[in-house]
Amino acid sequence: MPAFPPFFDGKPWIRGKQKMHGNMKTNRLLGKVSGLFRYGIYGVAWLGVAGCTSMPSFGPAPAALQLDIAPKLAPGQIVTPKGPIVLRLSEYTDARPAAPSRKIGDIQATVLDMHGTELVMENLAGTVTAAMANQFSASGFQTVTAGGQVAAGSADFEVAGVIREFSMNIGGRDEVSIVVETTLRDTRGGGILWSGVVAEKADRYAGVTGNTRSSITRYLSGALAKVTAKTRDAISASIMQAYPDRFVQAARARDATPGVTVLVAPPERMSASQATRPGITGQLAITTIPARAKVYVADVYYGLSPLKLELEPGIYTIHFKLDAFKTATEKVSVRKGETTELEIRLEK
Repeated sequence: MPAFPPFFDGKPWIRGKQKMHGNMKTNRLLGKVSGLFRYGIYGVAWLGVAGCTSMPSFGPAPAALQLDIAPKLAPGQIVTPKGPIVLRLSEYTDARPAAPSRKIGDIQATVLDMHGTELVMENLAGTVTAAMANQFSASGFQTVTAGGQVAAGSADFEVAGVIREFSMNIGGRDEVSIVVETTLRDTRGGGILWSGVVAEKADRYAGVTGNTRSSITRYLSGALAKVTAKTRDAISASIMQAYPDRFVQAARARDATPGVTVLVAPPERMSASQATRPGITGQLAITTIPARAKVYVADVYYGLSPLKLELEPGIYTIHFKLDAFKTATEKVSVRKGETTELEIRLEK
């Protein structure tokens, strides 16, 4: 019988079995490594496909947008009063359906330097109010904020309003929608000189490179500037039309402006003969307990109580709103040449 080769050591079946077991372990290990490699390739491919469609946003929530509210006026938009004309600005009311949410829109497309899925702003009402104040100051008026009786007593006119819409959505096309209602009241006479709604609705294609925080801020700032500028022009023209003797230049012609819906226009200047005719209008003296409630006549904001209004004869529905109190509604009749007094006690 021939001698066994040295490596069998006389036990060929045991060596063969050990060798077979070693090969099986090696194959299983290689199979696991191969599987992990395949799953890694599939994972990378899946991420690539997902990235081409809609990747979820990770990371911290986006910082609030800070808009540029510096006005840019043309020479023809600057008024020249003969003396100081003071406008008192009450802070605009945020009346959006989502108020007082910080959210102003959704992000559904790539923004290179922003995380998250929402656009947000801090103190929207304060931003709109400051933008309006800047427009009036730059155009030649003096402005004070609503901060007490001293400010109220020193003002010739009061400007207040409501933010109906304010949104910007980032998607295939960027869509912006701003709707602001503003009322100008004569603080000396108590009547409304102008009230209207100014809207700016626009959209754009951001381009193949997508958006950045800077491009979004510029676009939204530009939309707000259009709204505040149109409001400023309408109010300036109304004051100049009502009080032409207080200005060096004449009032500008009032043409229809796209995006501006006039709710109350300034009355035509009366001739001397008309001014001497008594009983053309009636007066409504309004008092609320507590005071400084917002007064709405037929859903148009007229100012804060106590208030004295000059109205055409007729029946009016008056609404009173004050934080922490229930909204009150009252109907009242205004008669020619007479003063109707209305006192309302608001309930908690």
